[in-house]
Amino acid sequence: MFWNGWRCALVALGAGGHGVAVLAVLVALLEGFPMGAAEAPSPASAKASKSANSGNVHRRSPLPNVVVLAADGWSDSDLGTNGAFPNLEKLAASGMRWTQAYAGAASTPASRAALLTGRHSGHGRIRGPVSGPLANEDVTLGEVLRAAGYRTAVIGVWDLGGNNTTGHPLRQGFSDWFGFLDSKEAQDLYPKALWRNAETFDNLIDQRGRLANYAPDWFARFATNYIQVHEDHPFFLYVAHPLPGNLPPEDMRGRHSLLWDRFVGAVVRELGQSRVRRETLLVVTSTGGGAPSDDRLAESRLRVPLLVSWPGTIPAGQTQDRPVALWDVLPTIGALAKVPIPQGLDGISLAPEMLGGQKEPVTRAGGLYWETADASPGRAIRWDHWKAVERSMGSNVELYDLKVDPAAARNIAADQPERLAEARRRLREAADPLTSSRP
Repeated sequence: MFWNGWRCALVALGAGGHGVAVLAVLVALLEGFPMGAAEAPSPASAKASKSANSGNVHRRSPLPNVVVLAADGWSDSDLGTNGAFPNLEKLAASGMRWTQAYAGAASTPASRAALLTGRHSGHGRIRGPVSGPLANEDVTLGEVLRAAGYRTAVIGVWDLGGNNTTGHPLRQGFSDWFGFLDSKEAQDLYPKALWRNAETFDNLIDQRGRLANYAPDWFARFATNYIQVHEDHPFFLYVAHPLPGNLPPEDMRGRHSLLWDRFVGAVVRELGQSRVRRETLLVVTSTGGGAPSDDRLAESRLRVPLLVSWPGTIPAGQTQDRPVALWDVLPTIGALAKVPIPQGLDGISLAPEMLGGQKEPVTRAGGLYWETADASPGRAIRWDHWKAVERSMGSNVELYDLKVDPAAARNIAADQPERLAEARRRLREAADPLTSSRP
């Protein structure tokens, strides 16, 4: 009882401040978490003493838990089979891997918005690198699941609206929030403070009184504690994991990938220790590819990993090469969890493919669309194995055949006049009319 009281207090308190920081230190003492900056903390071991044969007898709801883990700058090419990232590779083998998945947008804030709203950057409110805010009429995955009876939390980088705006996470369907409000704050992963709901969490110290403020360590602790506290009630946990720095060098990117692998492993282990792994739909992806390129519409920047795992429901060891995008996540989760979703989304449900081909896949009208939201916006669209790119308003449209040119390196527009005309039509119809500036 003593342990559960303190642990519940840490996660459930809505107004963080110094009181929550004191509780964090007490929790660290009880759990024995390493809180230094060198490694992400391990999951709490409070459940370890329980019998491995005792199932989750408290759970009554048929709703599955939903966990969405999205890293910045994690490229599809970072996920191999050479054992470099054992947790991610094991997870990929446990469910379905989508080999042609795309980011939600050409910029990170807009990509996060696409993931949470099911609308691509041609229709969504946030279309470029300027963060938020979402409006009251925008409906997020947090709102969809909370209305269905879920407890909801977001950790990491929000990017969709600041304090006292309509885009704040507490006004967009989340009951618990911990992290950075925007990408600019997240450029320093050793912050003096993090946001905890509407207050600041500004006393980041370890049990020896030393500064231990590496943000991803705190995100790992909050995520695993949240799972423990809510093991007997359906929950939605969304983690937007930051990339160290701004356009980091390869050594930093490699370190980030290893930290991300450990973070995902910690979450999966905690789901197992809390005996809710088979009751949890887990989605792991990225808000944008990590390959360095000045071209934000390049395949290397837009292509991302997408792993979906739900033991006992989604058959293991599947791969799917259908082109999909992050705005498909919301309708897919809605279909798998059997909860209502908004009408008029750009995304489609991928549930039929995930459930072993039990039904015909949902067809997609139009194509996959992205735009840059610059002063003279660029845009791109993919349909079937074709990709068209318009670098700026009124410029020539480039055309690529991804079947024979997967990197989209050879423009064949001059050789395909009929296909080029189709590309122009699709670009016109895919989104709201382009203007000289975007919000």
